[in-house]
Amino acid sequence: MHKLFLIARWEYMTRIRSKWFIISTLIIPLALVAFMFLPTLVMQDSGTDTKILALIDASGGMSKEFEAVISERYHLKNGQEKYQIIVLENQAVEEALTVAQELLDSAVIDAFVFLPHDIMESNSAEYYARFIGNYREQEEVRAVISTVLLNHRARNAGLNPEMVSQLIRRVNLDLIEMGRGGEKQQGNEILSYILPVIFVMMLYFAIVMSSQVLMRSVLEERSNRLVEILLSSVNATQLMSGKILGLGLLGLTQLLFYMVCGFAVSQYRGIEIISSIQILFFLLYFILGYMFFSGVYAAIGAVFSSEQDAQQAVSIISIISVFPLLMSSYVITNPDSLLTIILSHMPFVSPFFMILIIGIGAPPFWHIISTSLLLIIFAVFAMIIAGKIFRTAILMTGKRPALPEILQWLKSV
Repeated sequence: MHKLFLIARWEYMTRIRSKWFIISTLIIPLALVAFMFLPTLVMQDSGTDTKILALIDASGGMSKEFEAVISERYHLKNGQEKYQIIVLENQAVEEALTVAQELLDSAVIDAFVFLPHDIMESNSAEYYARFIGNYREQEEVRAVISTVLLNHRARNAGLNPEMVSQLIRRVNLDLIEMGRGGEKQQGNEILSYILPVIFVMMLYFAIVMSSQVLMRSVLEERSNRLVEILLSSVNATQLMSGKILGLGLLGLTQLLFYMVCGFAVSQYRGIEIISSIQILFFLLYFILGYMFFSGVYAAIGAVFSSEQDAQQAVSIISIISVFPLLMSSYVITNPDSLLTIILSHMPFVSPFFMILIIGIGAPPFWHIISTSLLLIIFAVFAMIIAGKIFRTAILMTGKRPALPEILQWLKSV
């Protein structure tokens, strides 16, 4: 046991002092926050440059109101109007479209809008731009056209447009999150969706990166024959157990750092990003997930003789492990569905799906027990297999063992 802890201590202290471990531990939380929040912040920015927009009004009676609404509604940070409107009138529609196309090609205007003559009946307009990826500007133009059409229809019906606008005002829906004891908390739909995904990414990096470090450590020692010297002092079980324990503590250190960062952000923003019960679940599924993945990665490291060959096998596991992120939208909106429950009981993705579900709210107790027992069974099974492969393959040189040979090792005691 003493030798096991010596190996674990050496693995932990060697890796934690690595500058790359420190850099990656610091960068990953920043990258996750930037990935999740930066696009939203950028989209909320009204910009600093005025957009020149040409308008072709084939209906003949909406251009002035379009100019008035868009000028009143949208402004830059400095208070100037965000859109400068150029109305192409006093010419045929085809000629106006040709002129607008030429202005767009020569970058005189940023975009142009075409209001067809039957827009009141078709409820359809056209927006032309060199690049149509600016979703925010398109939505603003769409909102202005909708307002202008609503005003025209109200006046045609003999109604006051301002009164109609008041009657169809959008309802402000306050989101209140209820705790089990009836405790109320102001909700945030963006955080409610993003936070579970961030939790899964944190757990993914902590588990998979620690397991990959374990695999590289086994490969490195096998390639330089250092393992032969180590096995003269300890047995294969102690060596692998020490490595798994040391690198597991390394991943746990990384995960605790992420949770401390989350707690600090929650205190600064005055919102509860992560609760104490979620921290316990994080630790539970990290330990179980790491035990399972460490067995798998250790076996891969023992079987292959080069990191290039091992990475090809690992890439398949990595793709499978990322699957919960692809399914995050479905799981967050359907945490109790049969498909979600089935997926959460698959060992390769169970820790990540469970963290997604827990990020939404505490799942039923039986769900936690069943997935935990399943992970324990598969983790023990994976580590037994890894141990058998490790003891036999670690001293092999030359050709890579074939699948029948590996199966024969597993049958042996």
